[in-house]
Amino acid sequence: MRIAAGIAVTALLAAGVLAWGGCGGGEESPEVQGPTAASATPENAPSTAESLLVELDDFYFDPKEIQGKVGQTYEVTAFSEGQQTHTLTINALGVDREFPPSDTQEFSLTLQKAGEFKVYCRFHRDKGMTATLKVSE
Repeated sequence: MRIAAGIAVTALLAAGVLAWGGCGGGEESPEVQGPTAASATPENAPSTAESLLVELDDFYFDPKEIQGKVGQTYEVTAFSEGQQTHTLTINALGVDREFPPSDTQEFSLTLQKAGEFKVYCRFHRDKGMTATLKVSE
């Protein structure tokens, strides 16, 4: 009986620890949180990399529009969920990555100049596989 009670108490304590950890306890999660807009970052904040999650699928990008500021760095996690090979291409920024089906790639992208840039798949641009990157000063 004593062993069973000890096991029950241990199980309850473990569940409490797991529940506490699941709530985050005030710490930031190391996971990619998805696209974020640079406009949410105060101008005086230190320039730290923001996470950006990009999905390439048959035949679209998600998100369709990405906003940022000159000097901002994104830690990009891009993944292909489609059945086709796709590219993530931004000519003006020198980005051209190829993604076989079910591929995930991580890379840094620093926004070095202002403007509106086309993001597209070289293989499926004519099928509407495009997005827009808007970089402001």
